[in-house]
Amino acid sequence: MDDDDYGSVCVLGAGRFGTALALRLMDHGVSTRVATRRADAETPGRLGPLLDRGAVRPTLEALDGADVVLLALPFSAVVNLAEKFPGFAEGRIVVDATNPLTEEGDGLVLPPHTSGAVEIARRIPYARLVKAFSNCTAEDLAPGGTGAVNLVAGDDEQAKRTVLRLSRHIGLTTLDAGVLAHCHVLEGMALLREEVRRRNPDAPVPRHLAEALLSPGEGAGRPW
Repeated sequence: MDDDDYGSVCVLGAGRFGTALALRLMDHGVSTRVATRRADAETPGRLGPLLDRGAVRPTLEALDGADVVLLALPFSAVVNLAEKFPGFAEGRIVVDATNPLTEEGDGLVLPPHTSGAVEIARRIPYARLVKAFSNCTAEDLAPGGTGAVNLVAGDDEQAKRTVLRLSRHIGLTTLDAGVLAHCHVLEGMALLREEVRRRNPDAPVPRHLAEALLSPGEGAGRPW
């Protein structure tokens, strides 16, 4: 890999979150392409900054040669992709930034004994799956955003170290959250964050919410 050992990144998905993350990566000098099925008259406002930088590619072209594939699609779309094309990311680092939330965002679609990351990993066993960025929002990643604590989990230690370095390189407070078996907790934290936002629409939900969820003495206020 080049680019400080991060290699080239393919962001799979050009929604608000995928666009914000891709722009942040590019702003920090990471070679980044964004895969999307189309860029037409219906989408220029959202894709404009990416089109201006020449980052948008058809999916297969964007995936070609990418060292890291970052999943910025809805969880259900990722599951469908993994089931139909289980070899799409063979041997690559795949970063799962999804959360398996209901359409209303008021619950998880999976039972508590598993997680979205574990289910994705089962469907793409030849990829090196790492969970990251799932506690971040598009607002966190935008220029001037307050940021978020990016909790990173994975069973492949080498792949996880690469993602930890990449996350810190783009300016996020980043912590190693252990193995994929912990991801049901990480996804539950994302659900809680959305619940707090919904019930307290006039109150900001800063990065310190994630810090506050960590154990006393190990979380809020600790300088990482």
